[in-house]
Amino acid sequence: MCSSQSSNLSFAMKKSLISLLAFGLMPLAHAQLKAAQPRAMPQNLYAEVSINSINYASSGLSLNPTALRGILGKNLSSNFSYEGLIAFGTSSGEKTVDSTRAIAKIDPIFGGYIKARKELAPGLDVFARFGAASVVKKLSGTYYEKPDPINERMGSMSYGLGIKIGISRDASFVADYMSYYNRKQETIDGYSLGLALDF
Repeated sequence: MCSSQSSNLSFAMKKSLISLLAFGLMPLAHAQLKAAQPRAMPQNLYAEVSINSINYASSGLSLNPTALRGILGKNLSSNFSYEGLIAFGTSSGEKTVDSTRAIAKIDPIFGGYIKARKELAPGLDVFARFGAASVVKKLSGTYYEKPDPINERMGSMSYGLGIKIGISRDASFVADYMSYYNRKQETIDGYSLGLALDF
């Protein structure tokens, strides 16, 4: 009889201990499950507007025009999207070389890209772009020894790296480096700083 009561008491204590342990572990399990959930799908579309400091380099000469750039993107998942890019020249880059004047303007730029991004922390993403770009270079000045300005459209593979910093639920600061053209010892690349909006 005593043994039976002792066994029942021991069983009840074990049952109570298991229940308390289960209730105690529930918040921890919930937190682990929440942490294991994939990143939420971002909003479907986004747009970016930025100012670009462009570097045009050819045959040892480097000129620095500027451009206003717009990007429209569509999210495919939480980590990938595709983008269309357009930029218009806002100023020319000028330089005097051996008493001759060189002037360059890049206007316009068109591009299409696949973008991959990685969240480093809440509100902080890094990203990479890869695609192709079409650019128009406009060169003038006595340095080029031609009576008429040079107006030439060129195409190349294009890529970039950047960072995005959230400032509100739907707005972020963005900064990136982009290579728009790189062929035959002639390059067009640059840095940008702007604002991105999700909608």
